[in-house]
Amino acid sequence: MEVCSLEAGTLQTVSLEGVVFREVNLSGVEWNLIRLKDVRFEGCDLSAAKWTEAALERVQFTDCRLTGLQLPEAVLRHVRLTCAHAPLSLWPEVESKHLWLEGCDLTEAVFMDARLPGAVFRGCALGKTEFHGAELDGADLRGSDVQGIRLGLRELAGVTVEPVQLLDLAHLLGVRVEELAEEA
Repeated sequence: MEVCSLEAGTLQTVSLEGVVFREVNLSGVEWNLIRLKDVRFEGCDLSAAKWTEAALERVQFTDCRLTGLQLPEAVLRHVRLTCAHAPLSLWPEVESKHLWLEGCDLTEAVFMDARLPGAVFRGCALGKTEFHGAELDGADLRGSDVQGIRLGLRELAGVTVEPVQLLDLAHLLGVRVEELAEEA
């Protein structure tokens, strides 16, 4: 299988429909006003790529490297990330509907001021992931590692978690959780 690489650079107004990218190197590529519909990325490298004002509809990323990917002001509809390596990725002011992330490393990712109602984060690493100002009502974090997640009470409202995750989130409520020491 031949591996394809696109040179880093900036493209304006990219529109793709019904395309499958397999093992394509798109690292560092800047696309402004990108429109993707019915597109799949399989085993691709999008590290440090920047897609400004992207519109993604029915797009899937599987086993992709997304370290440092930037999606400022993107609109995501029916987008799925599976086994994506996306630490340090930036999702500021993203608007999503039907966003599903499964088995993804989102360590230190930033979803500041993003609208993620009903988003599903299943089996994801969310350590130091920033959600301040995000709308997460109806989001599902069950099965994900939420230790060290960064969000406030406002963002936490309406989020679904597992009972075991409550201990990792208790500090957000100002609650200390300690075992009672046995008295001698």
